[in-house]
Amino acid sequence: EEEELWCRVLSCAGVLQLKEGPLVSCDKEISGALLPDSELLCFYTCLEFTMDKEPKIGASFKKDGPLGCPYSDYPNFHPWMENWTRVKNKDTNYPQEFVDSVGPELRAALNKGIRVLEPGCGRGLHVKGMAEAFPNSTFIAFDIAEEVVAQNKEENKMANIEYIVGDFCNMPQEWNGTFDYLMIFDCMHDLPHPAEAMKGLKRVLKEDAMVTMVDINTSSDMVKESKNPISAALYNISLHHCMSVSLAMEGVGLGACWGVEKALEMLKEHGGWKEEEISVDLESIVRHAVYRLKKGRGLCA
Repeated sequence: EEEELWCRVLSCAGVLQLKEGPLVSCDKEISGALLPDSELLCFYTCLEFTMDKEPKIGASFKKDGPLGCPYSDYPNFHPWMENWTRVKNKDTNYPQEFVDSVGPELRAALNKGIRVLEPGCGRGLHVKGMAEAFPNSTFIAFDIAEEVVAQNKEENKMANIEYIVGDFCNMPQEWNGTFDYLMIFDCMHDLPHPAEAMKGLKRVLKEDAMVTMVDINTSSDMVKESKNPISAALYNISLHHCMSVSLAMEGVGLGACWGVEKALEMLKEHGGWKEEEISVDLESIVRHAVYRLKKGRGLCA
């Protein structure tokens, strides 16, 4: 009975097609998304820890209401992000395919040995994957969540990774000009002051260096974005988590659906990146845009 109920719900939503018998069918793309370890299904589990925030989010719209929900209200966020990242990394053979998509100069530099920074590292899956694949390079990974950094030091420690507590919007001055490569994954849109973080990118890089910024691939044009089949889910987590945590820190509340157009505008205005220093890949990672920023001669120097 429970299975039949779910079939009826999914049929009403247009996900499944209900036929005589009763039989159900669906498109090949959708059938893959319904598998337990599918990337899309893992993403949708964000509903489990966002929708219970509805009363507080609703109160935030009132004139005298709270600014948002702080990170402490989302104890399940990091486990969810870890699971979603793990599935995405498996599907894309991370880090090998990611490095190749960025360009041969990145692989050559990582093999030779460079100094790499990852802000907002979360549970450390990205930096650990890189450190394992490229042992000649050294990595510093930081996050504002002290408990996550402590967990990484215990569970993901490696000789060529240093985990520290840090604020992406206020990176230390002693880092100026010390990194060859900076990698950012699904982090920028959550920040309270992303403009300050963007200002710091070139500052901490060496004269010839590179940044890759991976973020959600949406359009800043809401009319255009409304045609995206999963835009409702993207706007849901954007409102119920990403915007909320930023606003709770008295931030600007960009949200996950800030869009490629807004990201490029801010990188130029606040980060000081010129048009010719930026390229965007919308194909390599599902539902994501990969911004490649080259300072000086990049990693070809």
